[in-house]
Amino acid sequence: MTLPLTKRMLNIAGQNLTFELPSSQDQLLQIAIESEISGASDSDPYWGSLWETSPKMAAMILQHQWPRRLKMLELGCGIGVTGIAALFAGHEVTFSDHATAAVRLAVYNAGLNGFPEATGEVFDWQQPPTSFQYDFVFGSDVLYDIAHHQSLLNTIQQMLQDDGIAWIGEAGRANADQFVKLANSLDWNVQTIDERGKRTHAVQHTQFRLYILKPPVSKACPTEY
Repeated sequence: MTLPLTKRMLNIAGQNLTFELPSSQDQLLQIAIESEISGASDSDPYWGSLWETSPKMAAMILQHQWPRRLKMLELGCGIGVTGIAALFAGHEVTFSDHATAAVRLAVYNAGLNGFPEATGEVFDWQQPPTSFQYDFVFGSDVLYDIAHHQSLLNTIQQMLQDDGIAWIGEAGRANADQFVKLANSLDWNVQTIDERGKRTHAVQHTQFRLYILKPPVSKACPTEY
C-alpha cells in the first residue's frame, strides 16, 4: 500500500519549515497492521503524526545560542521537524527511528528544506549502534512508554560523546516523572526547564518541559551548551 502524503509548512521562531507527512492516520495504522502480520519488526502507526512537542522543541533549538557546530542525533525522529530545525541552526544531524519509513521521510523532508546531506539510521533502542557517537542527542515525545525508559537512557549513554548533553522534549505526561526518577537513580544530572527556558521544579502535567540530561559522573565533565 502506497502511503499518500500531504505537504505542510510551519513558521517556527521565524524560520519556515516545509515538510510532508502522511495524509491519513487510518492508512498509516493499516500499513502498520499489515507489516506486523508479514513479520516486519519496525511497524509503528504513530511515527507519521506531527506530535505537539516537536514545534516547541524545534523553536528552542533555533533560538538557542550554540557555541559551535555540533554533530547531533535525533532519536524517534518521526517526520523530522525537530531535526530539520537543528539543521537550520547550523548543525550536522542524523535522523533515527526504529521505523524505516520514518527515517526515509525525515531525510526526504530535510532535502525539501535544502539539506540533501542529512543522514538517517534505523535502529531499536534495545540494540543501539556501537560505531557512532554524537556531541548532542535529542528527542521529542519519546517518554510515553515506561517500558522503554531504561533502553532510552542506555541508548543515549551509548551514543553520546563523553562530554555530551541530551535534550528530551516532553508534553507533560505523568510517565515522564518516572523517567526522571530513573535517570536520577542512575546518577544522571537532570535539569527541567519550560518552553521559555526558565528552570522549573514544579512539574505541571500537560505543559511542555525540556529535560537537559548530563551523563553520570563516571564519564567526563559535560560541556555546557
